[in-house]
Amino acid sequence: MKEALADANFPQDASGRVYHINVKYGEVANRILTVGDHVRARSIAKWFDSEEEAGHPTFIHTSQRGFLTITGRYKGVPVTILAIGMGNPMMDFFIRETRAVVSGTMAVIRFGSCGSWTDRAKLGSVIVPRGGFCIRRNLDYFSDEPVQPELAKTPYLISGNFAADEEMTDRLANNLKSTLHKLEEETDGAVGPVVTGGLNCDGCSFYSSQGRQDSSFWDDNKELIEEVRKVHPDVDCSEMETSMLFHLAKCSIKQKIKAAGCMQVFADRLGNGFIRPEVVTLLEPAVGKAVLDTLVSTEIEDEMDPVGTVWESVKKHSPA
Repeated sequence: MKEALADANFPQDASGRVYHINVKYGEVANRILTVGDHVRARSIAKWFDSEEEAGHPTFIHTSQRGFLTITGRYKGVPVTILAIGMGNPMMDFFIRETRAVVSGTMAVIRFGSCGSWTDRAKLGSVIVPRGGFCIRRNLDYFSDEPVQPELAKTPYLISGNFAADEEMTDRLANNLKSTLHKLEEETDGAVGPVVTGGLNCDGCSFYSSQGRQDSSFWDDNKELIEEVRKVHPDVDCSEMETSMLFHLAKCSIKQKIKAAGCMQVFADRLGNGFIRPEVVTLLEPAVGKAVLDTLVSTEIEDEMDPVGTVWESVKKHSPA
């Protein structure tokens, strides 16, 4: 920590920088593509307009807590790419702190990777869920002295569903299908298809709450996937961030957040396979471009004025 902070309830420094992401008003655009991986973020940012085309330098900032913020323009429209790491807490930091420094509607698309729970989505597919739910390890179940014994009878808690933004989700799916069609043909099916209509589930862990077996720990999760399917039979995949995004978008009560998500199938949870690196190399740039195309075509209410922001044009115009 380099600067003095005020307000323990929501820490910000004197310039308005939020605690974990370390950005302030005018450094994050209304349209945001979020990923976990810094390398993925920088790779997708290569699609941005050049600094000459944008009329301003690309803003790049890494916080002490490891959040990478890249703000520039794509097809002339201000966009931020933000790498947040993994897990629901990181999504919570990201959404709450960007919401605090962005005015007007926010449009957020999460681009991640997942494990497929359906034979509709093989390795190399891209899943676009219509919504998502969360699975939580119930710590009281594993406690010697549970606080609420009646609630401690099950090792995992399964939430209800939180819907993605329908209009943005539909356009994302269509853009992905259009973008990946040629790759599907060129790779003889190693890339694709785009799978829509199902649900994503967020685990609080990569391991226990996603049903992975680990003989070194007491997890009681052998029947977890079957139990989840009973509650949500149309679940397509699992990961750790996108359903939390949908949940927080629903809970944003002062200003609107439009949320959608897509995820590459890296792990086949039915057949126990994992994606090949050369497929990822082809897939990630194409998906990133489709997400950017979706964001810049999304309508934003009360969009931020560029004056004073990092995307304000500083291009000098010659006199006529």
